[in-house]
Amino acid sequence: MSQAQPIFQKSIKLTTPLFCPKCSSKNVGKNGKNSSGSQSYICKQCKKIFTPVVKEEVERVVNPKLEYLKDIWDCRCLGIDGGVGKSSYKLNFTHLFQPWLRKTAKAYLKVCLSSITFASVQEKLYSLRRLSSFLTSDYPRIEPEDIDRKVITDFTIHLASLKLASSTRYKILSDTRLFFDAAYQNKWLNVSRYLVRPEDFPKQEKSVPRYIPEVVMQQLNEHLDDLALPIMRMVLVLQECGMRISELVNLSFDCLLQDKAGDWFLRYYQFKMKKEITIPISREVVRVIQEQQKYIRQYFTQEEFDYLFSANKGAATPNFVPSPSVMERRTLPRHLNRLAKRHNICDSPGNIWHFQTHQFRHTVGTRMINNGVPQHIVQKYLGHESPDMTSTYAHIHDQTMKEEVAKFHGKVVNISGQVVEEVCPEVEIQDLQWFKKTIQAQALPNGSCALPTISQGCPHANACLTCTHFRTTKEHIDKHKQQLEQTEQIIEKANANGWVRQVEMNEKVKTNLENIISALEGKVDGN
Repeated sequence: MSQAQPIFQKSIKLTTPLFCPKCSSKNVGKNGKNSSGSQSYICKQCKKIFTPVVKEEVERVVNPKLEYLKDIWDCRCLGIDGGVGKSSYKLNFTHLFQPWLRKTAKAYLKVCLSSITFASVQEKLYSLRRLSSFLTSDYPRIEPEDIDRKVITDFTIHLASLKLASSTRYKILSDTRLFFDAAYQNKWLNVSRYLVRPEDFPKQEKSVPRYIPEVVMQQLNEHLDDLALPIMRMVLVLQECGMRISELVNLSFDCLLQDKAGDWFLRYYQFKMKKEITIPISREVVRVIQEQQKYIRQYFTQEEFDYLFSANKGAATPNFVPSPSVMERRTLPRHLNRLAKRHNICDSPGNIWHFQTHQFRHTVGTRMINNGVPQHIVQKYLGHESPDMTSTYAHIHDQTMKEEVAKFHGKVVNISGQVVEEVCPEVEIQDLQWFKKTIQAQALPNGSCALPTISQGCPHANACLTCTHFRTTKEHIDKHKQQLEQTEQIIEKANANGWVRQVEMNEKVKTNLENIISALEGKVDGN
């Protein structure tokens, strides 16, 4: 079949906004024409002279009938949304080498486009390309009516020889089965029924979260200042909220909500689940988001751009010049992996860490489970549709993981040495309030305060070790022992000088420290 020629309505010129590429200032003016005759500009702030980048782009015409005749489909010409933050818009059938397979795949995927996302259709085409490659190699002259159980069995053996992950092999075989079933039912091909059977599928391994080890996270945070400010803010939001990259790049400018108590929540849309969710966030992340809001409004009005994060012109750091369009999904991991190479960010064995944005989501889920957050709360926080999705994080038995998050496993005790149990509300808004009052508790040098950060100041300033709201864990035991030794010295001196009030106050601190140390060392009954 001959390739139909594309139709273009017109050619348009796109020019980058007039921002200085060095300091991002909008205070620029004309500076005459350069040697090539192009208009140059000068930044009145840093005096840099530059010429805006001009590129040619074509305006695509939506013409599905014409597009379906081609061997490469562009979803934008089909009038189909390619997906949020995506950079790939094509379905390339040229790698289906058998004419009958290419023709039938087009008919099949055309139907699929009416019911599933463009990204899912791309995955199906990838699976059919695997099938075509196998047939070309092992059955170069095969026709559809010749495909039998032996061919399918050989295909499963071929996939196993490629040492693909069992989940990948499962997906390829599942797509192949659906393709042949549709071809049989619609009489597109003369094939047998039930070519691919349940026994052909590999046993699926239990999914293990792809979390970021704590040692890697620490190195990342040490070098965040070497990222462009908008990129750094994206990383900070991901670390706390565990969003998908599609949700992050499409985060609305007005994503912050505040309740009557003055606490903050983040509202965003989950494209995968097709629903809007709201989660509590810390004041630190609120400030990060507010800084980004201020940054965006420096360059764009609400009519021009109404998202929190934007694309940029030029990937060099720190010359990050915003562009009024949504950032592509691949941009953030590119910045992170460049940072990893620049600063040698490695895992424990010494390998440069390869960042993927979904790792942050798995890290948040893993940390919460290991921090004792109830599974139904994690499910609500991450926006999972079913408990099965959340249970992935609840089945972590790897010893390395246990060591890395050991600080989350320690007992939490109060000033009397009693183990403190968390009381969790059941559902809905109470879940959000539970997060607010426990996850966002105030951190102290030797423990934490159970009062939420929104409290109107602490009524017991400098008296944590005599306060019922004080909480601590084993990681602070050395500080407690050091403080006990200092307290005993104070008591000894106070007794020698007859300072009765000082003796009375510090005796109480001493008793509480002894109770805390005993409980953390397991010398008293407790959980």
